[in-house]
Amino acid sequence: MIAREPHRLTWLSIALMAPILVLSTIGLATIHVTDSDRAAVSSTATTASDAAGIADWLASAMHIVGPYTTRQSVFLLAGFALMLLMIWPSYQNVGPYSYAVYWLVVFLLALLVVDRFIDLPFIPVRRDTRRWVEVTDGLGIQPSEFMKPALILALAYHLRFRESVRTVRGLVLPFLMTLLPMGLIHFQPDLGTLLMLLPVLFAMLFAATAKKRHLVAVMLIGVALAPPFYMFGMKEYQKKRIDVLLRQERPDERWHMNEGYQLRQAKIALGTGGVWGEGLGHGVFVQQDLLPEAHNDFIFAMIGHQWGMAGAILVLIAYGLIVILGLEIALLTNDPFGRLLAVGVIIMIVAQALLNIGMVIGFFPITGMTLPFVSYGGSSLWANFLGLGLLINVAQRRPMLISKPPFAYESE
Repeated sequence: MIAREPHRLTWLSIALMAPILVLSTIGLATIHVTDSDRAAVSSTATTASDAAGIADWLASAMHIVGPYTTRQSVFLLAGFALMLLMIWPSYQNVGPYSYAVYWLVVFLLALLVVDRFIDLPFIPVRRDTRRWVEVTDGLGIQPSEFMKPALILALAYHLRFRESVRTVRGLVLPFLMTLLPMGLIHFQPDLGTLLMLLPVLFAMLFAATAKKRHLVAVMLIGVALAPPFYMFGMKEYQKKRIDVLLRQERPDERWHMNEGYQLRQAKIALGTGGVWGEGLGHGVFVQQDLLPEAHNDFIFAMIGHQWGMAGAILVLIAYGLIVILGLEIALLTNDPFGRLLAVGVIIMIVAQALLNIGMVIGFFPITGMTLPFVSYGGSSLWANFLGLGLLINVAQRRPMLISKPPFAYESE
């Protein structure tokens, strides 16, 4: 049985905000200089503010700052608000609603699949994909991004007292809970987000003391199924991304100007930054807009281009601090639910970061994965802030253990 201590803020919660602020600031600055729609406001607009009123002044300010920068600023403010909202109630009180949250997101993912057969007015089709549910005109949410914290909540609540996880039968339900949204996300399609759910599952099962030989066996089955999935489960453009990864060193200039263009440009942008970079707002990749998705999927390349290896290392250090502090939170809590939440959130953030950075430097296929707290976007940013709120929530509340330690199962 677990008794709760009074609510208190720990130093870990404050320390955790430092790398988040660093990453958010670097991301916003990089989005600002890569905002291709940003332009100097005309003299007519600047002198007409008295007559036009506050609305025109705000429009002029947005024109100067840039639309992407303005939206990202709003996304960040909303993200911090969501984080505070997630911190407010005790995570132990949120636990009973975990399954409801999970099934709500599954329902939204199912709607995206239904739209392939029945045209739903609130689901737009962009680049032959169905990933967003429109809340209002011009504002949509991406359910697959919110599945990551929803799955963490549901898995943590399910596994918190499950000694059966040490058996093959006990692994069936956690895998089904993960494979269901993966299957729905596959039909969008969104390969990057789909792949992020597996590291979360395995890390949480490992933290819940699932037997290593069972997890290794599942991994081997997954490796065996990879070739059939490549042949029959992936679309042609997804296969081409893997082809780009495998053939990136080929000397064919024509190929690099077509299929391999985006990866080569990213690697050049990152490499030309040197040790200290070209400087904020400087460099040919900023001034001539030579890198597609420079504010989103390939923002790490632009960070390296402007701030060099020093800036890239600073980003890596920030993520490293999140991992260290998150593991400290996980180890200090005596509540199995809280420990699993902490582990799931850490893996969610670090797996995204590793996949994005590995994608930029040519280690992983280009999958459209954003860099957490850095890349432009609303849904991904909000999902990460919700996860961060859960992590801080666990740090703030330290239950006192009266019974045996978490996951101290006697059976083998």
